[in-house]
Amino acid sequence: MKPTLLEPQTLGTPVAANTLLTRYTEDTTFFFASPRLTFLGHGLFARLRAPGREALLSRQIAELLASARQAGIAAPIVAGALPFDADDAAVLFVPEKTERAGRLAHAHIQAAAPTPLDGSIRQVPEAIIYRHAVEEALRRFASTPLEKVVLSRALEVHAPGGINARALLTQLAAHNPNGYTFALDLFERGGHSIHRPLRLLGASPELLVARRGREVIANPIAGTLPRSTDPVEDEARGQALLASDKDLHEHALVVDAVAKALAPLCRTLVVPPKPSLIKTATLWHLSTQVHGEVADPATSALDLAQALHPTPAVCGHPRELARAAIRELEPFERGLFTGMVGWMDETGDGEWAVTIRCAEVDEDKVRLFAGAGIVPASTPEQELVETAAKFRTMLNAMGLDAPLEALL
Repeated sequence: MKPTLLEPQTLGTPVAANTLLTRYTEDTTFFFASPRLTFLGHGLFARLRAPGREALLSRQIAELLASARQAGIAAPIVAGALPFDADDAAVLFVPEKTERAGRLAHAHIQAAAPTPLDGSIRQVPEAIIYRHAVEEALRRFASTPLEKVVLSRALEVHAPGGINARALLTQLAAHNPNGYTFALDLFERGGHSIHRPLRLLGASPELLVARRGREVIANPIAGTLPRSTDPVEDEARGQALLASDKDLHEHALVVDAVAKALAPLCRTLVVPPKPSLIKTATLWHLSTQVHGEVADPATSALDLAQALHPTPAVCGHPRELARAAIRELEPFERGLFTGMVGWMDETGDGEWAVTIRCAEVDEDKVRLFAGAGIVPASTPEQELVETAAKFRTMLNAMGLDAPLEALL
């Protein structure tokens, strides 16, 4: 019997997954580790330039993978990321060579404590502006059909000594064993005649969708509380989240939207009636695993991902009203943040994670992102604390021990 999407895969390769992690360098184009598989991509066979909403994207990718196979690339994959705004450009490419293995053995990752980072932090926007944005969202709930909107903010970190991307990736992999750890070479920056390396690194807790054969799984996550270092208080926080009407409502909006999007593409779909708790090193989340079977085997993992994206977990509900609010209330472009990152092979199998808990890294400059789902029961104070807690995934991995007041 073949393994399910939830089970680790043992691949016929002499290269252990942890060895792939140690082989990651700044010349590597792609690293992706899920609870089941690990990929390391080298070089660039071809790049696909297309908007994220391109209707023919799957066909273009199929043609690109066929060309790679004809050129002698064994088991080619397309890897990369699609943006939050589907009108923006996707970053998709076929590596010249891809090494793959099963799941990382997280307990055996050699991750020394990060060197303390002496970096300056600038909030984008300032906390007071973010508070005003949340207040405006609350006013819109009272006067429009808007039920939820996800509002984000960023931290710009200047690290004079530069960022060691390999050490950062290793920290993320070691401390996020149940997530999706990734590093993506973005290749070039628009408008510059000389292109410097620019990377996207992160450890997302959220699977947008995966496909293996006809099997499909989506794992929407919405509803969050910061964890406590005290075990008793930490457990109490998890149970409080599981009983929170506000968070259960926010979570249900996301699960309903995911089920509605997948239903026309699946001949079976199983949606649990209640969420479960999952945890990262810093946060509790409400989580629901949705399982299905595609009706048409030609429906690829990317087709499924495009049908889902953006879910209310990163955008809001109703979608177009939430998009409009985000455009008006967020004073920066999200780019790839809250898009999707992952891979797909020639058969259409693949995994796409939601691009959260991430940072853009460019030499001595880092931009971190965090967002929170705003619903009628939200308060500006709650959402500031939630986004501050979400920043900690990247800040901890970077060795930047910023006090809470620096994030609020």
